[in-house]
Amino acid sequence: MEHKETNYYEQAIPPVRDRRLTVGDSFTGTSCELLNCAKSGCMLKKNRRFWQANTCQMTLSLMMATTVENAVIVVHAPIGCGSNMHSLGASSSVGKARRGKKPETTVWLSTNLQESDVITGGEDKLRRTIIYADREFRPEIIFVVATCTPAIIGDDIEEIVRSTAEGTCATVTAIHCPGFKSRVVASAYDSFYHSVLRRIPLEPVPYEDYTPVEQSDPDYLINIHRFNAQKRLTVNIFNATSIGPDDEGELKRLLNAIGVNVRFFAEYCSMKELRMMTFAGLNVSMCNLHDDYILTYLKEKYDIPYIIADMPIGFTATRNWILAIADHYDLSDKAKSLIDQEEQELRKALEPLLPQIRGKRLLICGGVIRSGTEAIALKELGVNMIGIRAYHYDTNADEVFTGLAEEFPDLPVAVSNQPFEMINQLRRLKPDVVISHNGTHGWLAKAGFTSVQLFDALKPCFAYTGFYRIVRRLIFAMKNSSYETRLAQYVKQPYKADWYAREPYSYIKD
Repeated sequence: MEHKETNYYEQAIPPVRDRRLTVGDSFTGTSCELLNCAKSGCMLKKNRRFWQANTCQMTLSLMMATTVENAVIVVHAPIGCGSNMHSLGASSSVGKARRGKKPETTVWLSTNLQESDVITGGEDKLRRTIIYADREFRPEIIFVVATCTPAIIGDDIEEIVRSTAEGTCATVTAIHCPGFKSRVVASAYDSFYHSVLRRIPLEPVPYEDYTPVEQSDPDYLINIHRFNAQKRLTVNIFNATSIGPDDEGELKRLLNAIGVNVRFFAEYCSMKELRMMTFAGLNVSMCNLHDDYILTYLKEKYDIPYIIADMPIGFTATRNWILAIADHYDLSDKAKSLIDQEEQELRKALEPLLPQIRGKRLLICGGVIRSGTEAIALKELGVNMIGIRAYHYDTNADEVFTGLAEEFPDLPVAVSNQPFEMINQLRRLKPDVVISHNGTHGWLAKAGFTSVQLFDALKPCFAYTGFYRIVRRLIFAMKNSSYETRLAQYVKQPYKADWYAREPYSYIKD
């Protein structure tokens, strides 16, 4: 996957995905039709006549920023934009603790923009808040989150950051995430990474982060060879907030077994750890959708190759993910031996569980990469896949959906994050169980449908341990469905009867 994006990185404000990739959030058809539409460009022409709701990309940027150690977040917005910081801060503390780090409380401040600030500008408020944050909390990093309001009124965020940073001890950088600029919330990942690569040093400091090999060393040739080998055999794996420490541990275990060192970026890192990002021989993504922006930057500026090869969920995707890394290091034979052994043990563990899921009707809703990868993985176990609802689609999903189209050429696929369409579709398909993105389980339960969360940072989902847990969770949910069944009898849905008579995606148009 090659993108020439040097100009993007030099810009003060990053581009939204709508401008640099083929994206879509409104589609219905089969998996083959989706792939053809995406590759031909017709996805760009798809739209809808009605929206019930959409997601603010600021939340996803904040999810990443709150995990960074010793950082303060300044939300440049009306006070309400920071309302979700309470829950994000709590989940970040849990994530830090489970990774062996100090579970510090997330420090965040709001510039509390008022109506008068919309008229006169909020730059002075932002400047004073940055200075206060630096003097009061002494962080290593200050993230300035630029939201919709300053983008509309034209506050010069980058100039404030540049001028204020000259008098602060902390490194100050801006995350530009005005939600109205993009219909694709995944733009939030690019916004966060852009803030990192623009202001935060990504090169290790000699004698502080590592000890360089001196030419005066009598064993210079041996030690420099050892030093270069350590760097070459180090793999940076880029994580996501939805990926927990159990998944990181599982992937680290597998790669260590073939002789590769592993580090995880950029979430749950300190300033010192972020500086080590360029001390590696290979960068690897856990999710096709998440990291192409930063990985392409590291390739162009530091000549570090990268691999984006499926999410390691299930037998096929996990094998492909490990072998892609092993091939880079000429360790394929060793990796294949490990994979064969792991797969044999997993198949043996799954054997008594398969009769309980074989033939069950399953609908998957949520992120496009996870949904497609899990559909392929569970199909191998005999699950009856009846549909996929992806929240959005962009170019990074082409590889996964090429495989999906080969496995399920006629599988119904929709690109939508609208709850009213989901409820209508559920009424028609009547799945035995739904795998769904968090935040939708209340809708599903009220409609009487059993669901399992698409991802859970507190439980494993990746590779062999994670796939076993996914199957166990599906079985548990189907065996314990009385809550959803009884709840649906007492909850009145907000939709009229004539809506259920219509085709679920009738509002999608060209």
